[in-house]
Amino acid sequence: MRVAFDARYANGRGSGIGSYTLNLARALVEADADLELLIIRGASTAPPLVDSPRVREVRFLFAPNSPFTRWLLSPALRSQHFDVYHSPFAVTPSAIHVPVVATIHDVMWMVNPRFISHSRVTRLVGGAFHRASLRATVARADRILTVSEASRQAIAAEWPSRASAIRVAPNGVDTDMFHAMDRDEAFRAIRDLVAPGTRFVLTVGNASPHKNHLNAVRAFAEAFRDRSDWRMILVRRFGRRDAAFSQLLGAPGVAGRVIVLPHVESARLNALYNAAHVYLHPSMYEGFGIPVLEAMNVGTPVVTSNTGALAEVAGDAALLVDPGHVPSIAAALDRLDRDPVERARVITAGRARAAAFTWAACARATIAVYREVAADHGRARGGG
Repeated sequence: MRVAFDARYANGRGSGIGSYTLNLARALVEADADLELLIIRGASTAPPLVDSPRVREVRFLFAPNSPFTRWLLSPALRSQHFDVYHSPFAVTPSAIHVPVVATIHDVMWMVNPRFISHSRVTRLVGGAFHRASLRATVARADRILTVSEASRQAIAAEWPSRASAIRVAPNGVDTDMFHAMDRDEAFRAIRDLVAPGTRFVLTVGNASPHKNHLNAVRAFAEAFRDRSDWRMILVRRFGRRDAAFSQLLGAPGVAGRVIVLPHVESARLNALYNAAHVYLHPSMYEGFGIPVLEAMNVGTPVVTSNTGALAEVAGDAALLVDPGHVPSIAAALDRLDRDPVERARVITAGRARAAAFTWAACARATIAVYREVAADHGRARGGG
């Protein structure tokens, strides 16, 4: 079986969809010796995504999350042979004549556009495009893949008639990239940020409102207001204009204690995970929450939200808190510092929890969906 796999997001490794695309593409080839991939790449001249004789690449120069994917990708692939088309994001071509599998990671644009952006223009213009794309993708896809039971329920609630077409294949952890390392070595890698041995809270995520960075910083300041040696490092990609956040960074108890970084390279991020005393991820909404598992995998204890996909992914291997209640977040941070027994429990449970999420398992579940839709298509063509 040959699958056309749109991997244009794989160039954005720092994003959740980028990580999903890159790791899944590699795992698919390893999981099934009979599978061939036709990988769709963007304009980049980067080396092949997967080094295998069962993989070919074609180029499509337009951005993945754009109208060009919907209207021009089908003609661009007309000369190619494949049995199934898989979009790892929620935009699909309009005229693909093979079974379509689409991964929908979340439905934030449907649930609450205010989670996405502070900008009314972005919510209006971007929202119209993304909601239309989601509707078209849900209507066209023969199977809808998603990454958590929480996301499955959200998609089914939005489109009840398609509930039977949804399948769940959870994300994995990139253990080659995010792994335990010597703590002294980790601090040497970030010595330009903090002195060796500094206790700090780490938070990773883009600057969209749903990441809840305001409450993350407020909780840090409340938990450690009497311990001025503590720091917070916030890896905040796609920094946008945010007056409230900028004002908070200058507030008493916060000014000079919170280090905000743009996107960092994976090796440096791994060092941050390893050096952090606590990892904090208090998002209001997630389709999955890969950074939670990355922190668990290196042995850093986690505080995260008690709702939706984050509670599902973390299970009992993290301290779960109400993301809208700063005192409860602060109390959890304080507990993981002061209670060595609970800290040890969370670290041990976190490592075991992370080990249960692998890209090999995600690939096997995905391939099962490919074979399911291909079999359905074959029966339909045969009239049986």
